[in-house]
Amino acid sequence: MPSILGLKPDDINPVEKRAKYTIGIIGCGQVGFQFAIAFAEAGFKVICTDEDQNLLRLITKGKIPYFGREIEKRLNSNVKRGKIKTESEIKTAAANSDIIVLTISPQINTRNKLNFSKIERSCKLVGEVLNQGMLFIYGGTASLGYIENNIKEILENTSGLTTTKDFGLVYSPIQFENNQFSEFFINQKLTLAGFDKSILKSAELIFQTVMKNEIDIVVDFKKLEAAVLFSIIKNDVYLAFANEIAMICEKSNLDYFEVMKIVEKHKPKDPEIIGVTKEEKNNFFMFLESEENINTNVKLFRIARKINEGITIHSTKLAQKALRICGKTLRRAKISIFGSIKPKSSGAELIKLLEKKGAKTSLYDPFCPKGYLKENTRVFKKNLNEAVEGTDCLIILNAHNNINNLNFKKLRARMKMPAAIIDIAGIIERKKAEKEGFIYCGLGRGSEK
Repeated sequence: MPSILGLKPDDINPVEKRAKYTIGIIGCGQVGFQFAIAFAEAGFKVICTDEDQNLLRLITKGKIPYFGREIEKRLNSNVKRGKIKTESEIKTAAANSDIIVLTISPQINTRNKLNFSKIERSCKLVGEVLNQGMLFIYGGTASLGYIENNIKEILENTSGLTTTKDFGLVYSPIQFENNQFSEFFINQKLTLAGFDKSILKSAELIFQTVMKNEIDIVVDFKKLEAAVLFSIIKNDVYLAFANEIAMICEKSNLDYFEVMKIVEKHKPKDPEIIGVTKEEKNNFFMFLESEENINTNVKLFRIARKINEGITIHSTKLAQKALRICGKTLRRAKISIFGSIKPKSSGAELIKLLEKKGAKTSLYDPFCPKGYLKENTRVFKKNLNEAVEGTDCLIILNAHNNINNLNFKKLRARMKMPAAIIDIAGIIERKKAEKEGFIYCGLGRGSEK
């Protein structure tokens, strides 16, 4: 059985060379079937296995319940030519494969609890026959940390082998719309995650035989797990937004689809994490009053406002946390704030909150005239050097060109070290700041591994 680890382009090109590699597909649902037919048409041998024996019998006859007649013809052609075979036993299919693709996702029970038993049962069976040089690809949807803490552990414990050293482990989530095949599948923007770059390169070479677009590589399982889950949640939140707007349109005797056409033409720029003005808040409450007048009882928008207003408090907590690591307290700390501070904005509220907790603040906004700031004129500094002189903490709210390229050596000379940098805008390179002795905290930036 040829080793997949360390695979080179010449090993699978031209197409005729691919016939010596067998790909085992565990789970022949919609995702698994798309993997199977795509790899078979690319020249690989494919073994399909599933706990549903009726489904396997259908595949053997060249039939599939998910797609139309044209796809059945392609399946039938690959079955007749021996490119796609079925195997009733998962263990047997795995033992005869060089690459294993597990496409089963967790199931939801009646209490909305996740059931991972099918995935884990399959992993144990694979582990019993896992050989050195094999590549295991998980193509389902994983919860945060599941691949490293569960799939990896089961495979290693059952096989006695070690990930990366003996076999490859890769995450390749496929997202697709129901009943769409072929062109949608092969034109996806695919991302692969794993521990080892060389193993990921081998997996990339395999997927390049079926995918048309460039493939992204992430050397971190959890990062890709999070990205897939957040994408799913983002879609659900958008759906909730659409449904609540639709209910308001019904009550207001408006056509939702006509209204949304206008909305799409006037999309706002991407919001900053912190920086809502008083005028924007006023507009929001104007919307709420309109909604209350027609009694639709929508919930999403109130929750969104509460979350967004809470970011100011969270930013203060980040400063408090970083100063504590510096051996300092928020009370009596000198804090400089960089970025756009409009009157009565969230940034202005941050200044008030910090001062309420005993901090002394200064403000540097390179594009804001001093007179425009009104109540914040007293803390306004005319240049960056003056703003950071003797400060314990720097909070960066927005991205500006002359803020993006901060010189940490010069900052270090002017600030009162040890000092903290709170990166709300997400523009600072953490390692560069920490190299110069700064304590770094960022909104949405976890601890560095």
